Amino acid sequence: MTAEALILLFFLYAASALFLFFTRLRAGLRLLALAVPAVVAAMVAVFLAGALPALSREGLSLFTSSLWSSNDERYGLLGALWGTFITTAVALPLAAAMAVSFAVFVNDIAPAGLRRGLSAFMDLTAAVPTVVYGLWGVAFLTKFIPPSLLAASLLLAAIITPYAAAVIREGYASVPREIAEAIYSLGATKFEAALVKLRYIRNYVLGGVFLALGRAVGETVAVSMVVGGNPSSGVTLNLLSSGVTISSLIALQMPYADATAYMKPALMAAALLLAVAGLAINAAAVYLLFKK
Repeated sequence: MTAEALILLFFLYAASALFLFFTRLRAGLRLLALAVPAVVAAMVAVFLAGALPALSREGLSLFTSSLWSSNDERYGLLGALWGTFITTAVALPLAAAMAVSFAVFVNDIAPAGLRRGLSAFMDLTAAVPTVVYGLWGVAFLTKFIPPSLLAASLLLAAIITPYAAAVIREGYASVPREIAEAIYSLGATKFEAALVKLRYIRNYVLGGVFLALGRAVGETVAVSMVVGGNPSSGVTLNLLSSGVTISSLIALQMPYADATAYMKPALMAAALLLAVAGLAINAAAVYLLFKK
């Protein structure tokens, strides 16, 4: 089934759901509730169908090779997979540390007026378009660090911190007052009390980190502007080397995909990986946040 046919089926489905919503409320609500998983399933189906030519031609070498050559029609995703892993592995601990520190400072140390201002500011930074972060990275960050995996990692840490901070801050503020008073009554310092409260909200901390992880894996525009853009970078521990992530590879190479026979299917395979990873990470985050 082609992408056009799937899109047509979705619009027919949506029209039927809206019709039933206004005529038979319960049936319409059921269909509308199923719309989101239907869209996700259709998206994965389109990516899988588009990736089949590359998967059948390259086999496992599609994921184990870092060669990306349109002249030879050979495409490997290992460099993009490694770039995604290493930038996330560097950015995530930095973002988690900043988010936890922010939650503790806002709730335990900052005065009430400053607390509200800082919380509002952090929430607003999450709404800043990532292209703005990318432009800042090009104009400022790359003056000190060349476009590379390290530059992308640092920029990514700045982008994802507000998402983790919002979740951890709210979780930290939800710790019952009785627990805090019991901790202080035992003679604990503020630092020791913060450690106890963080253990109490460990699901919020993990959930916030997983939400940030999902955001990091899928970030495209800002990372593409500072990562260097070398799709054949391979596996390297040199963070100052040029590279790509899965999402930046798709963004940078898609304009040229129709010029060759197998580049677009390879990019479809990359998109399929990204979609599955994003769904799994966000599902884990939701599970942790709602786990009792």
